[in-house]
Amino acid sequence: MTPIRCAALTALVLMLIPAGPLHAAGEGRIVGTVVDEAGAPIDGAKVLVTRPGTNYKLEKTSDKKGQVMLLILDATQEYQIHVEKEGFSPFEGPVKPKIEETMRLTFTLAKAAAQPAAKEISGKDQAILAYNDGVTALRNSDMVGAIPKFEKAASLNPELAEAHAVLAEVYLELKRYSDAVAAADRYLALKPGDPRGLRVRYDAFKATGDAAKTKAALDALLAADTKDPETAVRLFNEGAERTRAGQYDEAAVFFERAVQIAPDDPKFAKAHYILGISYAKDEAKKAQAKEHLQKFLQMAPNDPDAETAKQMLEYLNK
Repeated sequence: MTPIRCAALTALVLMLIPAGPLHAAGEGRIVGTVVDEAGAPIDGAKVLVTRPGTNYKLEKTSDKKGQVMLLILDATQEYQIHVEKEGFSPFEGPVKPKIEETMRLTFTLAKAAAQPAAKEISGKDQAILAYNDGVTALRNSDMVGAIPKFEKAASLNPELAEAHAVLAEVYLELKRYSDAVAAADRYLALKPGDPRGLRVRYDAFKATGDAAKTKAALDALLAADTKDPETAVRLFNEGAERTRAGQYDEAAVFFERAVQIAPDDPKFAKAHYILGISYAKDEAKKAQAKEHLQKFLQMAPNDPDAETAKQMLEYLNK
């Protein structure tokens, strides 16, 4: 191996990538999902954000996936959010965006129906009420307090998929990994192959260090979700771990899949560098090596490894 190749393989420092985009200071984003009691998305729901005491108003309509993205320019204030759709009972409550962060909220609308005054609330309706109480607790950053409310919702209506999904994510955040997996499995039983539940399973097994289950969970996630940038982040982090362990060829497998999903994302610039260095060892892959090294230099010209990449390109062009 030439001195240049040795230097290239030993001069690498990689960091795990956190998920989520950066925003301008003071901004906050809310990604809302409007669903019915069964967890099915509601298309065309009107979402209105206002700020009490002002004329501020932001209106959006949910898409076919039930999703709506709200950009709040001043996330230091508290807002009121109203969600409605014909045929459903509306939702209304306070929301406080987080500065420079993306909040993910789910609004579950119950079917509108005239109920006799003396009629007892059904179990499914009670489940919706309990679920919305849990959402309110999460908005107030009370994860621990939200758990029993979501558990109650799931118990009252075991088919309320959204309750199981949120439970899985909250358990994961609180490092209750076995509970997270169990809740994710219940969610996946209702929505087989859904990437949301598969991501929780992978993250939970990864956190516990169970290599076999982590691999199986990642394989299932990749089979179900081949385009999501969040999946690319997990692939990149798998590659980063192997790179730090000196397992460059194994790392290249994960980096290749990560850049296939997001070839122009600067978060994955280092993946192009490792692929270039790895492929440079194979005469048949020299063209690919040059492409990845050039891509790396375009995306991260000031990276500490940029000079090494330039030297390797000079070597490959001889």
